[in-house]
Formats: sequence, C-alpha cells, structure tokens
Amino acid sequence: MNGLHTEGRLGHTISAAVWARWGIAVLAGTLTGGAAAWAYYDAVYRRLSHTFGLWILTVALLSARQPRISAIGASCLALLAAVVAFYVGKKLMYGIRYPGMPYELNTTQLTEWGVLAVIAGIALGAAFAGIGTTGHRSTAAAIGLLAADAYRRASSYPSDGVVVISFGVLAVVAVLAVAIRTPRQLLQTAAWTLPAIALGYLLISAPDLLESLRR
Repeated sequence: MNGLHTEGRLGHTISAAVWARWGIAVLAGTLTGGAAAWAYYDAVYRRLSHTFGLWILTVALLSARQPRISAIGASCLALLAAVVAFYVGKKLMYGIRYPGMPYELNTTQLTEWGVLAVIAGIALGAAFAGIGTTGHRSTAAAIGLLAADAYRRASSYPSDGVVVISFGVLAVVAVLAVAIRTPRQLLQTAAWTLPAIALGYLLISAPDLLESLRR
C-alpha cells in the first residue's frame, strides 16, 4: 500500500511539474510576443520584431535538459502564446500611438502563423531537447538557427545589422552557457555548427517564401 501511495504522489508531482513548465512556457511566449509588439513601433528595436531570434532563444532555453515530449509541449505553447501576444499587442500599441485610427486584427494571418507556431514548436522542441545533456547536435542546431536568422536579416537590411547581430551573439552565448560543461562538448558542438547554419538558413527563409506566395 505504501508503494502505491508513493507512486501516486510521484505521479502527481510529475504532473504538477509538467503543468508548471507549460505555464512558464505560456508566460515566456506572452512576454516575448508582447515585447516584440512593442519593439515593432520602436525606432531602434524594431529590427528584432522582424527576426525569429527571440523565439528561437526562448524555445531553446525552455527545451534544454527536458524530456522530448515536455520540450515539444512547452515549445508549442510558447510559440502559440507569442503569436497571439504579438498580433494583439501590435493592435494595442497602434491604438496607443495613433488614437482613433482604425486597425483591424488580421485573423487569417494570425491563424496562419498559429499553425506555423505549432509546426515549429514540434520540430524545435524535439530538436532542442538534447541541449545541455549529450546532445551537442541539439546545441549546434540552436546556434545555427540563431546565426542564420541574424545573417538573413542583416544581409537583406544592412542598417539592421548592428542590432540583430548583437542580439544573435548574446543569444548564442546564453545557449552555450546552458549547454556546455566541458571543452569536449564545445568542440563537438563546433563541429556541427557550420552544417547547422546552412540548414538553419533554409528553414529560416521558408516563412519569407510563404509570405511571398500569400501576396
């Protein structure tokens, strides 16, 4: 009987831990989405609202050292919350900056990005779950995506380079701080980083193609 009670308490604790992590994911997505909505109307930080770096970093940190299922769930929830917070936040910020001016929330665009958020959450959560354990390829994948995202924006809009590259460097440092514990891990990650950047660039460019097709 004591064994059954212990298993029940353990299961309850695990469930509570998962719900807590998913709650943190929703909060993280809401905060980053809201921050990006504010940045959209800011003269300096507007550049970051046109990149994916903030959310790549968020998902990487949420997924690090987590079981794959938990990482996928947290990633999907964070990205969905970010999409809603970004588009609703843009509407609110527009109303504050331009009182009385009409601004209609584009529900079609919101839905499309919501679907992409789930797809990206599944892929990135699964890919990043190994960060901080034995998954040097997971760490390289996160760094590759961050570098590719910064390069994509800076090469297309050189005036944005200082802001997006600075953020990219800080984000890479944050991922390495979570993931790397030994020189061996650093070398293993470095070996996979260049291929990850190349693949990351293809993935990062996919939403641009979708936008051009939608127009």
